[in-house]
Amino acid sequence: MTYAQALPQPLARSAMLVLPALHNAAERTGVDFSFLFNTARLESSFRPDARAATSSATGLFQFIESTWLSTLRKHGAAHGIHPANREEALQLRRNPAVASLMAAEHAAENATRLRDGLGRNPTATDLYLAHFLGSNGAVRFLQGLAANPAMAAAEMLPAAARANKAIFFRDGAPRSLQGVHDLLARRFSDEARPAPPRPGSMAATRPGSAEGSPHPILERLRHAADGAVDPRRMPDGAVDPRRMPDGAVDPRRAAHAAYLLLAELGV
Repeated sequence: MTYAQALPQPLARSAMLVLPALHNAAERTGVDFSFLFNTARLESSFRPDARAATSSATGLFQFIESTWLSTLRKHGAAHGIHPANREEALQLRRNPAVASLMAAEHAAENATRLRDGLGRNPTATDLYLAHFLGSNGAVRFLQGLAANPAMAAAEMLPAAARANKAIFFRDGAPRSLQGVHDLLARRFSDEARPAPPRPGSMAATRPGSAEGSPHPILERLRHAADGAVDPRRMPDGAVDPRRMPDGAVDPRRAAHAAYLLLAELGV
């Protein structure tokens, strides 16, 4: 299945609006673009306003309050992000530019913790587990997986299981550690659209239809640019430039950049 074939129109529009933020975060931090792309796809379907029903998880990367505040406190200032108070800081989870930067910084921290805890370099699935379970939970999970893959994952991580029943259970029966790992690995890679490589890492190819016309997905993205939402705009309708890190682009340029990025990726 190609990237384009698995890109339904609602998801295409959502992806278009956040791809520039993901690209910017990858370029600034050196964290792999594909990891950020797939994590945002799995966590929120590229929806900056996504909110979990079973926890405080909010935004493009579904940060819970405590993890978000800790990450923002450690890395926000380096990116020019200075919220005035706790409430403003939490609202920034809905800002795709800020959320992408913090997700990248968080992933870099998790990579170090996993490397220390496992004694090896983490895989992309390992890093996603760390985003999903926290680095300590991911180390416990992966160590348990190596020792006893048949163990019920909910037995090891009951709180995570209560908040994510679709992951930890199937038809009411608990999944094993191996079962949960296999499910997340498939969702993150094999069953997902092939994750685009970091922009610039491949030759620009823009295949169209048999007649050479632009692909319908690209046409939809181009027309959707006319309705692009300003990523600085908060739920109350206000626009505050302080909410954007330095170097962020305006919404029309962001939409145009997303269109060109998807074209470069061969969609």
